[in-house]
Amino acid sequence: MDFEKAKKLINDADCILVTAGNKFAIADGLDMLDEASFKVQYPDLVEKYDVHTIGDALDKKLPSWPEQWAMWRRFIDDYSVNYQPSDAMLQLKQLLTGKDYFIATSYFTHAFENAGFDHKKIFNIFGDWTTMACSSGVNHGLKSDLAIQGVPKCEICNSEMEIHMPLTEHFYPDTDANTRMRIFITNNEDKKMLVLELGVDETSPQLLDPIAHLVMQFDSWKYIAADLASDELPEKLQEKALAFNTNVANFLKELSE
Repeated sequence: MDFEKAKKLINDADCILVTAGNKFAIADGLDMLDEASFKVQYPDLVEKYDVHTIGDALDKKLPSWPEQWAMWRRFIDDYSVNYQPSDAMLQLKQLLTGKDYFIATSYFTHAFENAGFDHKKIFNIFGDWTTMACSSGVNHGLKSDLAIQGVPKCEICNSEMEIHMPLTEHFYPDTDANTRMRIFITNNEDKKMLVLELGVDETSPQLLDPIAHLVMQFDSWKYIAADLASDELPEKLQEKALAFNTNVANFLKELSE
């Protein structure tokens, strides 16, 4: 694996667009589908609600708002309030030091912000469970839920608030962050842009084909895929890409050495 060539592409890049998905989240300590760890960490939720993973639990509509928020609160406390950056997160931060960057991610725990990345350079495409929105379906704005205990209510209509993620029927994307990402891309169309793909899979297709198309469109852009094989990339993209087909944690460790 040509990690030296990857390091050179990173060093030579004028700017870096990071796309981080499920497998990056796993490298950072959150595995949505890990039944074994969930059973150990939340045995009461398994028994009471018949949920077996965090993904299960987030999809579960509980009988009452107090129960719903009690469960959400535990996850938010465990994975966001008490978050400690993994080696993978710290290594990524090291790689981006001094670079003009933007991060587009389906990782929804506020991890990048908690790790010290600039919140104006992050687009959480699937929302962020540390923010909440009105359950009425009317966009009354987003609020932080980090200091909330009990069942929060909308300040405008007094409806219950819900975590701001696509699992709720009233989810709406962060248009401000989307706009900032588009500005970042537009401002760097003619520069040496490097797209650094970290663990994106079919659960977040917004971070795959559209980004690959951009790289193929601009001559000066390059692409590095941590966990994809070369033949998984479009043929035209393969000409200007490095594909390592390894796990994200190993990829970032090798690049940081």
